[in-house]
Amino acid sequence: PSVSHVLTAADVARLRNGETLVLDPTPALLTRDGFVAAMADLLAIVRRRAGVTESTNPCNLGSYHGMLPVNPSMGGEAGLGPHTCKLLRALAALPAIVERHGWHRPLALPAMVQLGFYPGGTGACYRPHLDRWANEVDNRRELTFLLYVNVDWDASKLGGCLRLHPDVNRPGEGTIDVEPIAGRIVVFESGKQMHEVMASAHGAD
Repeated sequence: PSVSHVLTAADVARLRNGETLVLDPTPALLTRDGFVAAMADLLAIVRRRAGVTESTNPCNLGSYHGMLPVNPSMGGEAGLGPHTCKLLRALAALPAIVERHGWHRPLALPAMVQLGFYPGGTGACYRPHLDRWANEVDNRRELTFLLYVNVDWDASKLGGCLRLHPDVNRPGEGTIDVEPIAGRIVVFESGKQMHEVMASAHGAD
């Protein structure tokens, strides 16, 4: 119930029509102090390399990725604080809202979600890609949910935007940049929305 306001029936209708959703829910999933705590929590995991490894994928060299459990009972075991566990529970509830508002097939929630970190000033980025390519027969991703925890982020100075490519066949034309600000949620069809992560400036975490 605490996240039922995040996605409306109209939002899901837009998603069914192939649109990408950029949502800034009010109220946000956490208070500002909650996001500060969650950001510190996740940065600590990255710096300890606690299940987080540097990418060897040539498309996103220099970035770091790990997996976090969505089950709150596992949060303490993974070194996650209460604000991060609350955030993961909220994120895990969103696919059910989409399904309730009329998605065209059942959605299954994975047990883990991915943590992505792109250190500032290193050139770390993620080149244009889909989260599910047509030839990936074992990739069952249906929808991608992105949730940002970057508090006080100023993209005009720090960069790091998510860049959307409206036409998958013409990457680079008519792009839309989405600022990665705390509490913002982006939702799109994994096999249809071409996107990339732009590099962040020095000093950005």
